[in-house]
Amino acid sequence: MKQVLEAIEAKKTMMLDFLETLVNIDSGFDNPEGLHQCAEIIGNKLSSLGFEVEYIRVPDVCTHVLAQKKGKTSKSILLTGHIDTVFLRGTAAARPFMLKDGRAFGPGVADMKGGIVTGLFALEALGEHGYLDDKNVTVLFCGDEETGHPKSNVAEIYEREGQGKDAIFCLEPGRPNGEVVVGRKGIINPSITVKGKAAHAGVDPEKGASAIMELANKICDLQKLTNFEKGILCNVGMIGGGTGPAVIPDNAYAKLNIRVNEMDDGEQMLRAVREIVAKQYVPGTETTLLDDYFVYPPFVTTEEVRHLLTIVQEQGRKLGLQEIEGIFTGGGSDVAWATITGSPAIDGMGATGGSMHNDAEWMSVQGLFDRAKLLALSINAI
Repeated sequence: MKQVLEAIEAKKTMMLDFLETLVNIDSGFDNPEGLHQCAEIIGNKLSSLGFEVEYIRVPDVCTHVLAQKKGKTSKSILLTGHIDTVFLRGTAAARPFMLKDGRAFGPGVADMKGGIVTGLFALEALGEHGYLDDKNVTVLFCGDEETGHPKSNVAEIYEREGQGKDAIFCLEPGRPNGEVVVGRKGIINPSITVKGKAAHAGVDPEKGASAIMELANKICDLQKLTNFEKGILCNVGMIGGGTGPAVIPDNAYAKLNIRVNEMDDGEQMLRAVREIVAKQYVPGTETTLLDDYFVYPPFVTTEEVRHLLTIVQEQGRKLGLQEIEGIFTGGGSDVAWATITGSPAIDGMGATGGSMHNDAEWMSVQGLFDRAKLLALSINAI
């Protein structure tokens, strides 16, 4: 593997140039053309490495990249990640890619265009020296992770491609101190709308049916679903309604965020929410529940995941890196869709960085190179 590590060392400038190209293309949800441009750049790179590449286009939304390379054995690896960022059109022009004091800056530089570069150049270095010949490698980069896939079926593709894998490496950014992620909460984001009956609040209030009062009672019930001991969180994060202070409100809405550690807990929470929605406090009101499904299922820390972590940790020691810890986080990730059938995964294998989703987002330049080496060694060790 010395040749592979030396190859990555020799590609440092190319890696940064490739990263600069991706970062300087806006690829937020409002720029499907930019998303497709990034997808083609990534796909062309994979094609040059001998992968069969498929572009899965969602018209006027995004493009996903699915690439596969057959090996000589049954060993199978999946690399996952996303092309899109949270930044709107024009951001790249306003603050383009920049290097300063050992860090790279720019929209999506760590989350997760740095991760994409980590994966592509690790594969290139491995392939150049024959270390991919014995493995079946699949790469899946989606174009709508940051919005939760509201208009695409990529979650089904993740689940399909995740089946039967010996290892899945998700290229979300590594933590600043080198930690990787071995578990995540599942996320459900339901919405509730209440329809009531308007009336004059001073003249004939008895003729009205307050949608806000109905919602307020339901909010109290919903907040009681939180169970910190079991890691179950239910937050009513947005509310609204009514048309004026002198009008009995005929409309109200709430948006929820539910997070759980286990699928069964999520299903129980959905049943509890549906029961609360069905219960009526104010006669004459009608409540509707929307989006009562998992945006991300939980990524569960199984024994197989722990074993995969030991492999990654061993490779980190070979590189002389700070001891790599595996952490659990409350944030969701597409890796959960890929692991839902039981295949083990390590998340956060991308370039290390911080301040994600804001103008100060940064990526460690040395972290980009170190993570490419770590990923290459880990893939080879499977």
